[in-house]
Amino acid sequence: MTGKPASHRVLERARRMMKSEILAGRPDPDGLLELVRIIFPGEDVGDPRFLPWLYDQNPGGQALELIAKSGSTVTGHIAVLPRRYKIGDGTIAGSVVVNAVTHPNFRGRGIFMILHEEAFRLPEARGIAFSFGFANQNSEQGCFRHLGYQELVRMPLWILPLNLPKILAAHPSKQKIGRRLAARAAQPLAWFWRAVRRPHGSGAVAIEKITEFEPEFDDLWATVSSTAENILIRDRAFLNWRFVQAPTRPCDLFAARSSGRLIGYLAGRTILIEGLRWGMIVDLLTEDTKAGHEAAASLVAAYHRHILTQGADVAAALMLKHVNPARALRRNGYIVCPPSLLPRQFPALVRWYAAESAPSRFIDPRAWFITLADYDAV
Repeated sequence: MTGKPASHRVLERARRMMKSEILAGRPDPDGLLELVRIIFPGEDVGDPRFLPWLYDQNPGGQALELIAKSGSTVTGHIAVLPRRYKIGDGTIAGSVVVNAVTHPNFRGRGIFMILHEEAFRLPEARGIAFSFGFANQNSEQGCFRHLGYQELVRMPLWILPLNLPKILAAHPSKQKIGRRLAARAAQPLAWFWRAVRRPHGSGAVAIEKITEFEPEFDDLWATVSSTAENILIRDRAFLNWRFVQAPTRPCDLFAARSSGRLIGYLAGRTILIEGLRWGMIVDLLTEDTKAGHEAAASLVAAYHRHILTQGADVAAALMLKHVNPARALRRNGYIVCPPSLLPRQFPALVRWYAAESAPSRFIDPRAWFITLADYDAV
């Protein structure tokens, strides 16, 4: 599997339409900040602290950045975050494309495509074997048609309504759908309430709230990675950067222990979306053992108890159905959100850049472990 670059003809046509110069790095930080605030109004991406954290402190390495500029206006931007992945038995340098945005007044001129192609031609991009793209509906077809991406998987959104009356009140047009969702769960509505209150998991597993990831989390990663096939490296450096040091995204962190030994963790974040408070499980990782499976269920139950005190209306997670932590979601009452209720699709796209062929199971979704921790959205 090798992603084909955009054709020379298509790129040249886009360059003629674009009429913007391309600059590497962050030559106009104020202009870039203005652009992201236009694209993401009211979101933390526009906080002056956010991009320096995301781009400069990334433990995988300095972000590769490009902007398009027309006169004094930053018309487009893209950043490539280098990341380390365990693929099969080896470690490979990969990346995630983030904040690929175009100014509303300059769309339809090929800026997105040109910036993407040019970013991976930078000298710093050499050695990056592949890239993830977590596309939205505006960029997905362009990624397939012009940029050589393939769909790895559409991530399932697991949900557990905690306050169904408020959910239906917030979206009166979806009341009938919401009632069908409750019926489809195959148990009365009260089942949802019981699911988040009754304990799950083994009493031998101790759950504690933590504020940072200590050196023992490197030992946990070493244990987990021995049984994982394709996964973003979740060592202590990554975990602290992603969940502790993010200046605008406070996370609730929980660790699970069995007989005093660390066997798993959960990171979650409560966010407000369209008037509803969502308790998002951003990452959930445990040993692939019986104790680890019990720990995952206990971690999810502990997180539910916590977010109920925070007034959460919905609990949710993005997680592939085949991975072991998905069992913990099922045991705690989650179901996969029906297509009619999905706020959007969550496609995970990949493109292979290295000269050598991709590993045989690289494009197999059942070989992967992916959660919201792999994204930059939450």
